[in-house]
Amino acid sequence: MPAMTSRRAAVLSIGNEVVQGFLLNTNSQWLARELGELGFDVQYHLCLLDREDDLVRRLKAALDEGLFIVATGGIGPTEDDRTRQAAARALGLELELDHEALHALQERYSQLGRPFPRGSEIQCMAPKGASTIRNAFGTASCFYLRRGEGGLCVMPGVPREMKGVWREEMRKRIVEDFGLSVRFYSRELKCFGLPESEIDLKVKHLLPDGSKSSVEGSILVDDAVIRLRWRMSAIRESEAYAAMQPFVDQARALLGDVVFAEGDSTLEEATVRLLIDNKLTVALAESCTGGMIAHLLTQVPGSSETLIESAVTYANEAKERRLGVRAETLARHGAVSEACVREMVEAVAAQSGASLALSVSGIAGPGGGSPGKPVGTIWMALKMGAKTAAWQMRMPGERELVKWRTARAALNALRLAALHGRPPERPTFHVTTVDAR
Repeated sequence: MPAMTSRRAAVLSIGNEVVQGFLLNTNSQWLARELGELGFDVQYHLCLLDREDDLVRRLKAALDEGLFIVATGGIGPTEDDRTRQAAARALGLELELDHEALHALQERYSQLGRPFPRGSEIQCMAPKGASTIRNAFGTASCFYLRRGEGGLCVMPGVPREMKGVWREEMRKRIVEDFGLSVRFYSRELKCFGLPESEIDLKVKHLLPDGSKSSVEGSILVDDAVIRLRWRMSAIRESEAYAAMQPFVDQARALLGDVVFAEGDSTLEEATVRLLIDNKLTVALAESCTGGMIAHLLTQVPGSSETLIESAVTYANEAKERRLGVRAETLARHGAVSEACVREMVEAVAAQSGASLALSVSGIAGPGGGSPGKPVGTIWMALKMGAKTAAWQMRMPGERELVKWRTARAALNALRLAALHGRPPERPTFHVTTVDAR
């Protein structure tokens, strides 16, 4: 494995709204991963208020340590945006106006038929000697400066703008400037349907710690989605991918259809892709999930090729009127029952003519539970052709988590049905009762 030169970095997220909890800081997580892929050892993340003196102190300390600082936020036109001024002071440099960037920004406003806002020139200023980096996704120019072993790059705090600037401009500048011929490459498998402990038992021998192998493996958890990740440093991507391929192949062989994707694909994307590839259509009858299953499917471009409809029949009266669920079924068994979801799925299948029909009803909480049907009790049914399967599940967690876990279990049921041409035995490890007939 080629030796990696020690490169250390720090990620700074700047803005009162981030520190005070009004906005979730997703920038640090994303940037830390990107920097790690480039071979940087990220030392820390900081969230900082828009206070210039404090910013100067923090920036100067990181620069004195020889860190490469990636900072986001505080580069807009308002008085509380102080990152440019703080960066210049920390570097011991004057702020200079980039006339080319100013002209481009003025032209942008002119094309929109809007007057150029007073004071917006600050968005085109950078410390003397820094490179101005264009921002095609917003109005604030970014900047980059190498200093010793480290340096500084500053980008917008808005995640969409930051990611766009990073991908189109900043990342390649860093690769060229630091001479990153050796970097980390990674492969990742995403799994659903087994708990982390069971997956770990099956594949832990395929997850080396890197001490005796050029490949390092890890298992990561995002609720019920389990990610198996391998990475190694190499000069060429093809070299790294070839070295990691045996680990990926063996994990796929051991886990089978528990693996739903490689790379960045989500469970809903994998499900929609399989449904479309197999020319299958879907109809849904949702109760406790309130349309969340349909929402996840329709987040995927092209889902109109597979999803016909989703009936959100939340109240019992709606189940009777819209789906023809019998009053005696509801009176005898309740809405959260096998009998109810079977009648729901039969009705939506007949009405829509879909290849696959799925229904769900449950108790999301916090109230509504009983000793026989506690909060988190879910019944789900799936019909494919002449075969229908129903499952009882117990979903742990608060209301939103119960709905979220139920919706993802439904997606996995659809995925497995599309994959095998029949209702699956168990769409999730939360299943407690199975009835297939």
